[in-house]
Amino acid sequence: MLALSLLSCGHIEKKPKDILPRTSFLHIRKTLTVIQCIDNDCATHNFNSAASGFIVKVAKDGAYAITAAHVCEDNVPPALESPTTKTVATYVMRRLDGESYKAAVLTYDREIDVCLVFVKDLTEGVEAVKISPTKPEPGDRVYNIAAPIAIFRPHMVPILEGRYSGETEGLAWYFLPAAPGSSGSMIVNEDGELVGLVHSVFVRFPVITLSTRYDHLISFIRTNLDKYIVYKRVMNRLGLDNIFEPDSLTPDKTS
Repeated sequence: MLALSLLSCGHIEKKPKDILPRTSFLHIRKTLTVIQCIDNDCATHNFNSAASGFIVKVAKDGAYAITAAHVCEDNVPPALESPTTKTVATYVMRRLDGESYKAAVLTYDREIDVCLVFVKDLTEGVEAVKISPTKPEPGDRVYNIAAPIAIFRPHMVPILEGRYSGETEGLAWYFLPAAPGSSGSMIVNEDGELVGLVHSVFVRFPVITLSTRYDHLISFIRTNLDKYIVYKRVMNRLGLDNIFEPDSLTPDKTS
C-alpha cells in the first residue's frame, strides 16, 4: 500500500516539446518590386528575401504578427535610387502547415528593430505566443523557432536551443545559432513564453545572436497592438479603406 501511494503521487513535468509555440511561427517571403523610369522608359526589378515572424494576436478576420523592422523596410539598391524610382513590397506569410496569406505592414521601430504586421484571413491553425511576465536571467535556457537560410517545410520548422547571456544598453545577447532568415523569429523561455526577437548574428561566430531587449519588445507589442486593434475597429465601422489591406498604404515608421 505504501509503495502504491508513493507511486501515485509522482509528478510529471512538461517537457519543452510539449509547450513550444510552433504554430505561432510564420515563414515570411518578401518581394520588393522596384520600378525605375527614365524618360518614360521603365524597367522593373524584383528582389526576393526570406525571414521569420510570430503571431501575437488572433482576431476574427486575421492575425497580428511580429518580425524584425529591417524586414519591413523597402531599401532600394543604391544603383537604382533616383527621384523617379517607385517600390512595391509584397509579403506572403506561411503558417506551420504551409498555407500562405498576404500581409500588410502596420508600423515599425528601426531603433529597436521590431515590426508589426496584419495577416488578413489568418484565423485558424495558429496560436498567439504567450508573453513572459518577466525578463530572462543570464544563464537561462531558451529556444528559438525560426527558418535560418529559409530552411522550412510544411509541418517542419527548426527549433534551436541556447542560453541568455545578458544585455547591454540597447541589446540582448544570446548564445544561440542563427543565420539569414532567422531575422524576426521568436525567442521563448522553457515555459514557451516570449522573451526576445532575433535580429542579427555575428558573421564570423554565428552562435552569438543579438535580440531586441525584453522590455523594449514587450512595450512595442502591447502599445501598438492596442492602438491598431482600436484603429481597425473604427475604420471598419466607417467603411473606409485602411492600412490593414495587403499592398495598400505606407507603414507608420516609428523611428
